[in-house]
Amino acid sequence: MRSSVTSQTTVADFFLEQLDAMGVDAVFGIPGGNISAFIGALRRHPRIRFVIASHEGGAAFMADGYARATGKLGVCLVTAGPGALNALTGVASAHRDQVPLLVVGGQVRTGDFGRRPIQDSSDLGVNLTAMYSHVTGYSTTLAEPRTFPRILAQAINVATGPRPCAAYVSVPADLARMPAGDEKAAVPAWRPALDLPYGHARHVLQALARARRAMIFLGGGAREALSAGQAEFHELVRTLRVPVATSLRGKGLFPESDELSLGVLGMAGSERARAYAAAGVDTLVVIGSSLGEWATRGYDRSFTTASTYFHVDLDPSVFGQLLRGGEHIQADAATFLRALCRELPALADVPQAAPLPPGLPAPPPASGEARMSPVTVMLALNETLGGEDDLYVDMGNCTAWATHHLVIDPPARIFYPCGLSSMGWSCGAVVGGKIGDPARTAIALLGDGSFLMNGSEVRTAAKNRAGAVYVVLDDGYLGMVNHGEHAQSGGVVPLDDDYYFLGEVDLARFAESLGADVHPASDPDGLREALRAARTGAAERSRPQVVIARIDHRMSPPYGERFTSVAGDGS
Repeated sequence: MRSSVTSQTTVADFFLEQLDAMGVDAVFGIPGGNISAFIGALRRHPRIRFVIASHEGGAAFMADGYARATGKLGVCLVTAGPGALNALTGVASAHRDQVPLLVVGGQVRTGDFGRRPIQDSSDLGVNLTAMYSHVTGYSTTLAEPRTFPRILAQAINVATGPRPCAAYVSVPADLARMPAGDEKAAVPAWRPALDLPYGHARHVLQALARARRAMIFLGGGAREALSAGQAEFHELVRTLRVPVATSLRGKGLFPESDELSLGVLGMAGSERARAYAAAGVDTLVVIGSSLGEWATRGYDRSFTTASTYFHVDLDPSVFGQLLRGGEHIQADAATFLRALCRELPALADVPQAAPLPPGLPAPPPASGEARMSPVTVMLALNETLGGEDDLYVDMGNCTAWATHHLVIDPPARIFYPCGLSSMGWSCGAVVGGKIGDPARTAIALLGDGSFLMNGSEVRTAAKNRAGAVYVVLDDGYLGMVNHGEHAQSGGVVPLDDDYYFLGEVDLARFAESLGADVHPASDPDGLREALRAARTGAAERSRPQVVIARIDHRMSPPYGERFTSVAGDGS
């Protein structure tokens, strides 16, 4: 879509015109003097809302969640100096997870560069453009207002390109009020639909058909392809009788209740996936995964012994990092799967795949304990999840419990910030996701440490009437590091240790003070009722809901060898 900008349109107004043309209807940030021109433009704009967060880091997490929920560009607007610095972690988190996110940062007036002005972020100050160049795919400072259409187009096209990422543009306060020029910039870039070389898809299909123990492994890079082609992919795997495993980021892309689903193969993954891989895989097809630490259970090579394998990804830098040999196919997941489905009718031999291991039921919740097991919380969530639900899972012990025990079937979706593994991410991401797609139920699953870190964004949800649901696992400890040190010490360091104890904190009063309805739960029946009430309250009252599930801090999460390997002494 081409801009209707005139020579009198300011840089700030042009920015919003371009977002509006792309269908972006929310910008997340915190006001500041050096972005006052953008604040004024937002006040005048009839369709784009400015969601003011409690902290710039939370604003970046919101933009991340908005992008994941909607598929649109997430946008964060922050002021110079500490504003942009505060957002840095959230931007880096989105960048590592290949989430399309644009940050526009304020800057002091160009005439003040080098005069030690307050919040100087130029190359003569703290040089935020240089800092952001390390955590984005595009980082620049606007030097001439008439070039802004071109600069903005470049930033958006990089952020929303075939390999989505974060982008940063620093705009000096005086230039934001100047005319943007009359360049006609088309954004975002059109993505060509490239095809595989002739016969390549048939070659992959024939390899799968000949296999006795084949496996398709889906990563987060397959999300867009599966969103549009779920039925075709189901037909493919059922015809081939090939089981499907996923990475953590790919969890739920293929229905986990399906008989051909192995669940997550990787850190805290399912026992079914681990057993199938351990028995040997002769043909492996990896689609849209970089095969990093989360996806490979700490680079475990137990499933890398396949004699035939194909690795499909747009980013050639991921090839050969874990799996040696094989065939590398540089293509997006949608193109690859479309080619396979097109060749499927010509497949002559129906494969006789080996039987799958039986599905293993989740262990029953612990009985006779003073507090609930985290497994109890996951089982209760499984009873309520479904349909148009989005689950935003934070980093910590809750990551392992959710990965191991939750069963996600589309159209339900689950999101993790596993690239950077940022604690407190879900507090903001769930708000951005709910604002971006209010028809879906948005649920954050997090620990009490994460809630204390960024839970103030509940206020942002309340102010914006975003009915986000927070399920907080309250055990009074920084649980992941607590269990990690306990495991690394061979039990010498006790779990009942004051070192990681959070103290006696009234999370209910904290959440209520921020404008949430609170539902404490200390037993399974109370938890089920709390989850039902929270979903109802979120839908009917458009108000944030906080379920506080009091759990036993002694229950060890299913991280396996992660706790020893992270200390640096694992093999």
